[in-house]
Amino acid sequence: MASTASDDQAAQVAALQTELAETRDLVKLLADRIKHGESYDTIYAASSYACNADNFNTIPQRGMPAKHVVTMIEDVHLCDFNPLLNTSSYVNVTSEPEEKAVAAIGAQINIADASVYPASIELHDRVVNMIASMWNAPEPASGGKYAGAGTVGSTEGCLLAGLALKFRWREWYKKKHGLSDQQVLGVRPNLVISSIYQAAWEKFFRFFDVEAKVVKPNLVRDKMAVNAHDLVSLCDEKTIAVVGILGNHYNGMYDPIWEIDKEVELLNAEKGWKIGIHVDGASGGFIAPFQEMSGKGTPGPYDFRLKNVLTMSGSGHKFGESICGTGWVVFRQREGLASHVATTVTYLGGSSDSLTLNFSRPASGPYVQFYKLLRLGKEGYTNKVENQMGVTSYLRHFLAKLTHPSGKHRFQMLDGGDTCCLPVVAARLNPELGLHYDDIDLQHALSESHWYVSGYSLGFENPSNGRFENLCTDVNEATTMFRIVVKSNLTRTLAENLASNIEKILAVLDDMDSGYESIHSRLTGLTLEDNIPIEELREFSGSIGDLPRRSLNKSQFIQQSFRKKKQERASIVAQNIC
Repeated sequence: MASTASDDQAAQVAALQTELAETRDLVKLLADRIKHGESYDTIYAASSYACNADNFNTIPQRGMPAKHVVTMIEDVHLCDFNPLLNTSSYVNVTSEPEEKAVAAIGAQINIADASVYPASIELHDRVVNMIASMWNAPEPASGGKYAGAGTVGSTEGCLLAGLALKFRWREWYKKKHGLSDQQVLGVRPNLVISSIYQAAWEKFFRFFDVEAKVVKPNLVRDKMAVNAHDLVSLCDEKTIAVVGILGNHYNGMYDPIWEIDKEVELLNAEKGWKIGIHVDGASGGFIAPFQEMSGKGTPGPYDFRLKNVLTMSGSGHKFGESICGTGWVVFRQREGLASHVATTVTYLGGSSDSLTLNFSRPASGPYVQFYKLLRLGKEGYTNKVENQMGVTSYLRHFLAKLTHPSGKHRFQMLDGGDTCCLPVVAARLNPELGLHYDDIDLQHALSESHWYVSGYSLGFENPSNGRFENLCTDVNEATTMFRIVVKSNLTRTLAENLASNIEKILAVLDDMDSGYESIHSRLTGLTLEDNIPIEELREFSGSIGDLPRRSLNKSQFIQQSFRKKKQERASIVAQNIC
């Protein structure tokens, strides 16, 4: 009996302990919920979230008040550079309230679903028609709509155009050599392009198994514009197309597409080939047409007025002034070109055609582009471009007149001048000065005054051989330069402030003596022999980080260490056209 009573007492104690623990948990839960609820009624600074150290790499257990989540996101954005003072990127950073409202409407619409959103598809097609007309595409043989599509930036536009040209070439090559569908798949085609290409083409070569044939332009003499004869001379019967760049991202220069067309025409006539041209108008597609309208156009046509131009792409989110992520591609015709990348689905309750790489996407890009085209009209775009070129001219001439205490010019100007190019100022610190700092140091120092100017080295990884090489024929890969992209928000007042800060920063850098030179000497003062084992280089490399475990020659080591050091001091803009 005593044992039973003792057992009952122990059971009761255990039950009470369990009940107490559950009560504590309930009290804690209620307290948490009360605290959580109070957070809904107070400002962010007085809520529990303001001192929360959680970086939210996992989904939280409970949701948060919408206003507090917005505040957290705004706090994150405050740590970014001011986009209005970013002269590195080409992407538009300004929008009107009405434009933001239009973008919000488009964000709720899946532009891929034609059966549910037929009116939005029609709006998209009208934008394609306007852009195709601006680029002088021939009217469709059967009437109706032009062949083209809204894309996610110009990158997708380039990829789609490249694929259409690849499949077009494959059909021609198969017929010419009497190959089967299976046999022609074993033949690797190539595409000919300037080394000043944007990142989209590196993706194209890698993702779609196309060989790159690259021509390097001259920097000082030709300002990075490719020589048409040199470009086309690399073509063979496996060439799917030649790319002409209507405004490269390094210095804004136009390739002479009108001359490239003549060379391609002669080559096709001589060899019986069918090589076409793609015009990469990522930046110039919304600049060159309006320069032409103002009477300050290129020496020759650059678009579908040229017989051999088969495809053309452009970024609506750059000088087209649309929302980020807007791009466009236009095909000369649907038959035998756009048809190669067209797909149709019927599982959405109707038939939906697609000319894009991915399917579902918001309609914000086409909606905002439609808004901007109607908002500005041809006159508005022309005036905008004129203003941009005017501000560009002011900055260019300001920099060109600056002199060093030695009496020599501070800068060597490397852009296309005041006409027939993008609104871009490009230059490098005068190499004759023998300065202990370079253009990337200038970028880094200038950022302390809130301005972001893009400095970069003139080297690239050649896709044809995988080596890090010089971008232009007349400079080595360690040469640096910088650019200032004059977007529509960069007014004359802001440009004067930027110019003033550049002049002040140069004086500061001059006074730093060997502050930067000590870094550079470690990169350029090497006397190492070729093929030094990597283990012996690690002591020198210090903070260079993980290098491949193989022998490097002196040149390779300098290239790798140079790139690493530059990344530590500032961002290198290389093959970047965001």
